Amino acid sequence: MHDERSVLVDQAVAIWARPGFETFMCLPRLRFEPFPYQLEAAARVLRHMQGRAILADEVGLGKTIEAGIVLSELRLRGLAARVLVLAPAGLVGQWSEELERKFALPCVVADRSFEAPAAEGVGPIVLASLASARRDGLRAELADVDWDLVVADEAHRLKNARTASAGLVRSLRTRYMLLLTATPIENRLSDLFQLVSLVRPGLLGGVAEFRAKHGHGDGTEVRDVASLQLALRELMVRHRRSEINVMLPRRTAETIRVAPSAAEGELYRAISSRVREAAREATTAKRLALRSVQQLAGSSPWACASTLARLGWEDLALRAACLSSSAKVEALVELLARLRSRGEKVVVFTQFRRTLEALHGILTGHGFDAAIYHGSLTRVEKDAAIARFAGGGSVLLSTEAAGEGRNLQFCHVMVNFDLPWNPMQIEQRLGRIHRIGQQHDVQLTNLVSHGTLEEHLIEVLQAKINLFELVVGELDMILGRLADKLDFESLVFEQYIASRDDDEFATRLERVGDDLAGARVAYLGTRERIDELVAAG
Repeated sequence: MHDERSVLVDQAVAIWARPGFETFMCLPRLRFEPFPYQLEAAARVLRHMQGRAILADEVGLGKTIEAGIVLSELRLRGLAARVLVLAPAGLVGQWSEELERKFALPCVVADRSFEAPAAEGVGPIVLASLASARRDGLRAELADVDWDLVVADEAHRLKNARTASAGLVRSLRTRYMLLLTATPIENRLSDLFQLVSLVRPGLLGGVAEFRAKHGHGDGTEVRDVASLQLALRELMVRHRRSEINVMLPRRTAETIRVAPSAAEGELYRAISSRVREAAREATTAKRLALRSVQQLAGSSPWACASTLARLGWEDLALRAACLSSSAKVEALVELLARLRSRGEKVVVFTQFRRTLEALHGILTGHGFDAAIYHGSLTRVEKDAAIARFAGGGSVLLSTEAAGEGRNLQFCHVMVNFDLPWNPMQIEQRLGRIHRIGQQHDVQLTNLVSHGTLEEHLIEVLQAKINLFELVVGELDMILGRLADKLDFESLVFEQYIASRDDDEFATRLERVGDDLAGARVAYLGTRERIDELVAAG
């Protein structure tokens, strides 16, 4: 009995000795310096919101950082031994990168072999995509754990109470919870009610009570706004870019339209014609292969040669393999030479390994110190490539692997050698260098060959939604308004193969652009409504 009392006394003394939440214990462990508003947000969550909150800063202000500070503080105080982070699949890698590199927090990605963390001791942060976490097997495992903290990123995806994702989060047992979203209201006021109810059930009453008191429309006519604002202050933090002294550097974007050689142009037109003809009666699986070859053709002749052969188009494969040069490559070499003369480091993105390997050989032959980065490298090899680039290297040639998770703020010049059809991938690429912490104006150059699908696409994206003027994160808000789980690449390809020629395709793509423009207007309207309802941080 005496020993038990002694242990309890020791535990009580240890808890008593910890400083209160007015002091951040994690600061000496951080590998970066947070902005004051990020510390203020974390302090509000810890001191006044009991660790259950919605972080609703405008996009691009670092909600991940705020959540990481809260997580670190709870963990250092022995209050968050078992932590689960849920995020869209494309952001899981970025979360792992941020937590490990900036917060020195070990992470593990939950998959089919997931084992629940032990009841005793401190385990690594568990990361899971929403898609995998809601599947029956993993969902049951996650729901069986008594979590200390659950963090859900892009939480506006939970706004519909009837979805599997929202059901998953409701099924989790946790003491602390953080929801991260820049748009706690999207289309209806009920979006806000659903998210608040996940974090603090009963704060806004029941559904009928909430509707009677505040309404249930699109948020443009809210009744009793003052009481709703008062309630939201108890669990929501929102900072606006206009109200804090954190401005991203300027971003300049140019698109260089390169005239292909006669042989290149003829090959591209021949591939496009055959793709259109074959795709109209192709199975779903065959269409995916045809879409791939069309994308490869927009990158480089070398990228598409082997795929053309696999399709049985040996004549086109031979023509592609025999092309020894590319006008776009020549334009790249010329551009990089100018940038090298100014001492600039440059990240060059391409979608495809074959293009990357061809570019590496060509640039090395021209005397460039070019590091390569792609998804098949080991973690050590990736770190070495980044270190080489950060050191004496002048060029980093990368596939999309560096478009997710890697922060390259020491570089401020980027070239898109080819353009993904999904604008989210373009944004992810740019987000590696144009982010908080960048000290210089960012320069972006897009290379597109005249007469290609990519040329039409970039024109529409620039004209209709000012793609390269959007803050990183805003594009997701816009595309999400067109359709849930929108496959933009499929949308573009369907318009392409349904068109008789490039003129008809341009007309069809223009209509898609009009839909995007309407979605952008709706997003801006939503942002204004949120600002009216939610008090700033």
